[in-house]
Amino acid sequence: MANVANKYAKALFDVAIDKERLDLMYQELSIVSEATKNYDEDLRAIDSNPNQPASERRKFVGIVFGDANYYLKNMLMILANNRHLVLINSIFKEFKSLYNEYHNEDSAIVESVYQLSDEELSRIKDLILKQTNLSQVHITTKINPELIGGFRVKVGTTVLDGSVKKDLEQIERKFRRVN
Repeated sequence: MANVANKYAKALFDVAIDKERLDLMYQELSIVSEATKNYDEDLRAIDSNPNQPASERRKFVGIVFGDANYYLKNMLMILANNRHLVLINSIFKEFKSLYNEYHNEDSAIVESVYQLSDEELSRIKDLILKQTNLSQVHITTKINPELIGGFRVKVGTTVLDGSVKKDLEQIERKFRRVN
């Protein structure tokens, strides 16, 4: 289903670029995704109900998402027709990836043992930008006591690990090689 979500996201992204509404589309799709993220089972039930015709699913979309921009609402109607409403969050994830790539930006998760100061986060952000060649990075922090000290950063599939735990594991591997 990820491939299907990617196709919907790409189509919506292309329309947003063509109509010069990329930021608006991102904002509205983000709101729709956030509003539906805890309702996957409900959306799956709507999609899979054989007694509910497409017109009822479209009516549902019109009522719930009626204030969305024309292009987003149109895609939601197509999702309703094709019994793919459950893909909304996956579509947003794929759209966000395209959006970030377009703007040369990404999200990062910074894990540390304690809450980092603004100055520390600023230095880490600079390091991330330098290591990844991104124009912008959006940082989310997470406390992880297993790190012992230092920090670990995840940007997409890239991991920058400056934790004490990693250093100790490397020392342990070196000792094992010597024996």
